[in-house]
Amino acid sequence: MANTCDRKAFNLATLAMLGAFFIGLSALQWINPIDRTSKAPHAVLPLPGAQKIVKANIDAMPGKDPAAQAGRFTVSDINHTFSKLGYELSPVLEGEAVVPRLFLNSLPYDLATLTQTEERKSLFFRTLLPLVLKINEVIVADRSKLWRLRHRFSLGQAVHAEERIWLHEIFNRYSVKQNDFDELLRKMDVVPPSLALAQAAEESGWGTSRFAREGNALFGQWTHNPNDKGILPAGREEGKTHRIKAFDSLAGSLAAYVHNLNTHKAYQKLRVERALMRKGRENINGHQLATKLDKYSERGAQYVASLQAIMEKNKLMRFDATKLDDTEIGDLTAPLI
Repeated sequence: MANTCDRKAFNLATLAMLGAFFIGLSALQWINPIDRTSKAPHAVLPLPGAQKIVKANIDAMPGKDPAAQAGRFTVSDINHTFSKLGYELSPVLEGEAVVPRLFLNSLPYDLATLTQTEERKSLFFRTLLPLVLKINEVIVADRSKLWRLRHRFSLGQAVHAEERIWLHEIFNRYSVKQNDFDELLRKMDVVPPSLALAQAAEESGWGTSRFAREGNALFGQWTHNPNDKGILPAGREEGKTHRIKAFDSLAGSLAAYVHNLNTHKAYQKLRVERALMRKGRENINGHQLATKLDKYSERGAQYVASLQAIMEKNKLMRFDATKLDDTEIGDLTAPLI
């Protein structure tokens, strides 16, 4: 009988302790509730060393900024879309596949969270390559039209009013004297993907710079125009008024970069070298053209060496022979399902 009473007393004491424990937990949750809001992981990818990004006044941006996420895709979204399309670099580079007409508006905002270097590079190249090829495709079409009109002028044939308007606009766009066809053809030409991709990687820290993430600014182009969208560089020297020009899309950034190389007086040597390649019926060699970009950065020859090292290490010259698929996909504003 005594044992039975002892067991009952023990059971009652145990239940009382458990009840007190759960009451205490409930009170703690009420006083200090657990935050169940989903949180993004912090960046774990080491960003480029300061010595590599100072020349472009890049503010490396680790982690995740809510202002940069609005309407942006994640790495997972873009990888899923590429997978659905079967878009991989190896078959493209081997000539077994073409590049899809998939034009993304921006890089994924969480690109810096990728810890695998090769995965990060692959996504970076696959995102930008279609855009570079599209811009070059438009330039090649414009060059063909210009050659046809030049030939008709030389034969004294009639040129329609809309064609004259187009010619007037194209000469103005490239800041060339009207009817100086030779100079316009020197300026209005392609930039090899190998060169564009190497500069984008170098200038944007492989897409992880604040400028690339907040303003699609891949090439660190300055603007002094108050009407331009721009981003104020952190630590801008006193007395300086420049901002880093921002763009609504990656396509806008790449188009401005190509136009800059094709028109700015600092890159005249590049255009002359490219014209000589055309004259000699050679392929446009991005590795060789990089030697003419010593004025793009204050680093001069060191900058050129850095671009060429990126091209060589990643074998970017292979991209120069790639082509866009004939199937239209367009601008990606939502992940494909």
